Amino acid sequence: MKKVVVSLLTLAVALSASASAFAEEPAKNMKSSQKAASSVTDPYEPNDSVEYAPYINSNVSYTAAINHNRDVDYFNFYAKPGKFNLAFSTLSSNSEPITILVRKPTGAFLHRVVTKGNTSFSVDIPEEGQYSIYLGTPNAIIDNRPIEPIPYSFKAIFNQ
Repeated sequence: MKKVVVSLLTLAVALSASASAFAEEPAKNMKSSQKAASSVTDPYEPNDSVEYAPYINSNVSYTAAINHNRDVDYFNFYAKPGKFNLAFSTLSSNSEPITILVRKPTGAFLHRVVTKGNTSFSVDIPEEGQYSIYLGTPNAIIDNRPIEPIPYSFKAIFNQ
């Protein structure tokens, strides 16, 4: 448990230090006309569904962005039973809430969090299998109003 707490504290320090470096990265070509001209770099796009989601590894930091009102991000991971710990941090002053879902291999929700900033949580992984993390604004599917891009970082620690 001490190792997890130390890792989460280390992540918080690393995330705050990486915010200025992330802001300096140039914008890349976006896959959708919905992406705003002010989009920030998201190396994992397209990851708007479980089918196109990249796999993440335990104890590795990932930085991405919600670039427009209908953008959602998925990340897959393969886990064995045990604790799943996630530390999440927004890298901008945007006040839009972010919904974080941890989904079972069946698609059912294992855990749900809505945050406007930094958060961390633990969840019990009940069985071995492919799980996913969903990140998006609470009404991403039906939201028509424009939003500023929301860059974020997260680190997950789990049994592989």
